[in-house]
Amino acid sequence: MYNIDKFSLIITTRCNLRCRLCCEYVPQNDPFPDMTVKEAESILSAIFNVVDRIGTLHLTGGGEPFLHPKLAELIEASMVHSDRFDKLMLFTNSTVLVSDKLIEILKRYKDKIIIQTSRYGINPAREAEIHDRLNESGAKLKVEKYYGEDQSFGGWVDFGKWESYGRTPEELSCLFNECSVTRVLHGNWRTRDGKVHWCTRSQRGMELGLIPNNPSDYIDLFDTNTSCEEKRAKFQLIAEKNYISACDYCSGDAGTTDKSKRYPAAEQI
Repeated sequence: MYNIDKFSLIITTRCNLRCRLCCEYVPQNDPFPDMTVKEAESILSAIFNVVDRIGTLHLTGGGEPFLHPKLAELIEASMVHSDRFDKLMLFTNSTVLVSDKLIEILKRYKDKIIIQTSRYGINPAREAEIHDRLNESGAKLKVEKYYGEDQSFGGWVDFGKWESYGRTPEELSCLFNECSVTRVLHGNWRTRDGKVHWCTRSQRGMELGLIPNNPSDYIDLFDTNTSCEEKRAKFQLIAEKNYISACDYCSGDAGTTDKSKRYPAAEQI
């Protein structure tokens, strides 16, 4: 059997905030079209043809997932495979009002769903209203506080400009193995278009053309010339690499404990 801890569908790259240190660089770039339900169904079918089980399946965004008009339907599409993953996780920046339709879907699958709510203190009354509304669903909430003192994870990090650092293989290997994506997550596997990357920096950088496209650093679930067994082997190969090419285009501060490299979250441009 081949299992992965985490797999994310990037369902939207639209956001209603303009965060200066957005790790997806959403404010600086035009959004892609939202993922359709049909596209999500195709990706889910393809990934479960390759892996046996996923620990946490994420419906997330380069932007704000709760802006997606078909979020309830995307949850339904995911639950078709509910016997193949442990939890479905949703993210929200706690600024988008929750529809009755979404609440009903959350209630239906509450035992399978975790909702991570980021509270930035931008509009405290709206955040509290949304938090209370989501509590109505009975789904588990995971609240991250990103304002004032004692911010979750000490705040955000700056992943730097999209420029090569010219690091040596030894430096890249050290960065890759010290990164929280490797140490903690064992791969932040994610896709928007069927190309599954190890981390945000790789996926977002390549889709925006900000770092060179490197097919050896991702699995194309829709590549008909590659068998499921070969795709599975490539998951393992990437996980066992010394580093990926995106490491040379990253500050390397993911997971840092250096307080001087942590910044207040969600500062608006």
